[in-house]
Amino acid sequence: MPYYELLGLETEIIDGKIRARVKGILGRALQPYITRLISKLNTLKVIATKDGGNVYNLYNPPQPTKVGLRALERKLKEAIYKNVFPATANLAITFRCGCDCGHCSAAPFYRPGKEELSTGEMKDVINQALDLGASLIIFTGGEPLARSDTVELIDYVDKDRGWPLMFTCGQALTDGNVERLAEAGLGSMYVSIDSLDPKEHDRIRKIDGLWQKAIDGAKRALKAGILVGLSTYATPERIESGGIVEYLKFAQDQGFVEVTIFDAIPAGRWIKRDDIIVPQHLKDKLIEQAREFSEANPMGIVCQALINSEKGVGCFGAFSEFYVSAYGDVTPCDFNPISFGNVKNLPIAQIWQNMLRHPDFCTRYKTCRMQDPAYRAKYIDPLEEPIELPIPIEAFS
Repeated sequence: MPYYELLGLETEIIDGKIRARVKGILGRALQPYITRLISKLNTLKVIATKDGGNVYNLYNPPQPTKVGLRALERKLKEAIYKNVFPATANLAITFRCGCDCGHCSAAPFYRPGKEELSTGEMKDVINQALDLGASLIIFTGGEPLARSDTVELIDYVDKDRGWPLMFTCGQALTDGNVERLAEAGLGSMYVSIDSLDPKEHDRIRKIDGLWQKAIDGAKRALKAGILVGLSTYATPERIESGGIVEYLKFAQDQGFVEVTIFDAIPAGRWIKRDDIIVPQHLKDKLIEQAREFSEANPMGIVCQALINSEKGVGCFGAFSEFYVSAYGDVTPCDFNPISFGNVKNLPIAQIWQNMLRHPDFCTRYKTCRMQDPAYRAKYIDPLEEPIELPIPIEAFS
């Protein structure tokens, strides 16, 4: 029965359900949070097990584990300081990528030849993120494996404090790279698959043969013990045609643990494409499709149309998440291009507070800001082509 000294907490899993017992002064002080967390977790579907804990989705560490229960530490800090602290640090460690996707959210950030944060600077960002309260460290890009020290950075994450997740196009998931990622302690991975049609996927990403490489690499990662999911995005056509449901069936048949269905978001190269926002009635249909599949099947599904809605948790940006670009700029999330500072000039804790003090970011936003007409009217519509991202918040004062 694991015992977590700081929390005064004993835990065990019986018949798939977490049982917890508190000891000590701090444990008793946290009793309401512990009871609420454990009760909530025990209502969720377990999609896998790892490190002796239950996995409920690939964005959260297994529970109960030391890294998983850092959520309680964060709640304690929030109660003491009357402030919110991030659960997620989303790190674009490079903007280099072999793909050339029309929907890329990162491309307008890329400056060929501009110096990216060094290995030491990235490690400092990881330390600051963990110290601030983050327990999920996302490695994204660009393509994370285009950077030579990615495995070193993943290995650097203190696995008692942070759960490393990586988003990848899958092109570089060779036997050797997968083995190194697993040895470094990569907890979970999302491989982007835009279409079940290999030719269409390769056309979108402009790399011949990428679909097969990505699927083969994702399966290698599964065999190596990494929790692997597929990620895609929803369009009206894919929702109405049943294409999303077919995608879910494929992912489950191939043995993947989870699928994330992102909304088609007007960000990055699509930043002026308000027309791609999925209408609410189709989001409702998508949510129902995902719910029906999830209830009938073991695979996990993360549906942004639900998660970032009023029925879910709303916008993560500047509430439970921040994003750091390959050059050190800090924005609320990877889709939101408004920068509140750079890690080369300011500590992340101060930049986080800068976000929280801003009147448009000081409270939880009920929906995705980048899909909200009022937010776009103020921060996105005034931007003139050609658009280079990020945009400093001072530009709007």
